[in-house]
Amino acid sequence: MNDKNNKESSTFIPPKKSWWERNYRAIIYSAAFLAVFAGMFSDKPMTLNVSSATKGLYNSVESIPEKRRKSIIEVEEKLKEAKEKKDDKKIRELSEHLARLKLNTNGVILICFDFDPSTAPELKPMAISLLRHAFKNGVKVLGNVGYNVISAQLAQNIIEETAHESSDNFQPQKAGNDYVFLGYRPNPFMVYMQMGESIISAYESDYAGNDLNTLPIMKGINNYGDIEDVILLSGYVGMPEIWINVAKTKFGRSVGLGMTAVSAADYYPYIQSKQIAGLLAGLRGAAEYETELKALGSGIKGMRSQLYAHALAILLIIIGNIEFFVSKFRKRRK
Repeated sequence: MNDKNNKESSTFIPPKKSWWERNYRAIIYSAAFLAVFAGMFSDKPMTLNVSSATKGLYNSVESIPEKRRKSIIEVEEKLKEAKEKKDDKKIRELSEHLARLKLNTNGVILICFDFDPSTAPELKPMAISLLRHAFKNGVKVLGNVGYNVISAQLAQNIIEETAHESSDNFQPQKAGNDYVFLGYRPNPFMVYMQMGESIISAYESDYAGNDLNTLPIMKGINNYGDIEDVILLSGYVGMPEIWINVAKTKFGRSVGLGMTAVSAADYYPYIQSKQIAGLLAGLRGAAEYETELKALGSGIKGMRSQLYAHALAILLIIIGNIEFFVSKFRKRRK
């Protein structure tokens, strides 16, 4: 009897699978690939509601030339008062400061690129948009890295590519004249404090090894007093607090943040307390900034890819549920 059962089980032929059952995995993976691919390479406009946090940072960068004009007027008034008091030391300091301010009449922005390849998909689009915004308005750009030396080459590449891209909004920018990348120095807190006295003494040379004293852009920049905005793009917790304590609290500069989506929630209270001008949160924040800037970039393309992929996932869930209930109904009828 047992031999008979074994013989029957050994000759069991499984039911033939349908074409869908044999190929559904390949079809789903192909559909997901096409959804992401279509989002990245589509030029179709995408409507996004821009948050107040993004608008705050955008408006702060947009107003840099106006901030510079106000600074020039304030220093001129202080210089006039110093001359009336015949304070020679004050007159010399204010005259030097005024001369530097007038060398860069559209202002200066400092962007800190504290992110590595693991967080670049979220933060690189922010960096490109900020650079485009600054170059479009004729704002001079300083760049640096504070947390990890690994980030330096990535930041250098982003600045160089954006500065030399073909654009209707701005002409190709010149290194040492329109922008300078300072690179990395260890112990960021001490370096940032030293920058409050003299940026040249803190760095001495740029990332390419050029003496900062020989660069035209540095003739108009001595310390934070010659910089309107400081923007930190970071994938590291703890770095924003350093910039807020140094640039904002001690030296009175406007500070903005760009953070990964997972870290951004910790820094919204700083907007309410007005310690930062604004905040870009992850890829969504980058896409919102591009929307304000009216420039299609990888932020909007990435959000479109997410939209298509999520729509596909919802569609597959609906199809799966329909298939489940249909098969259940057929079984009951049998």
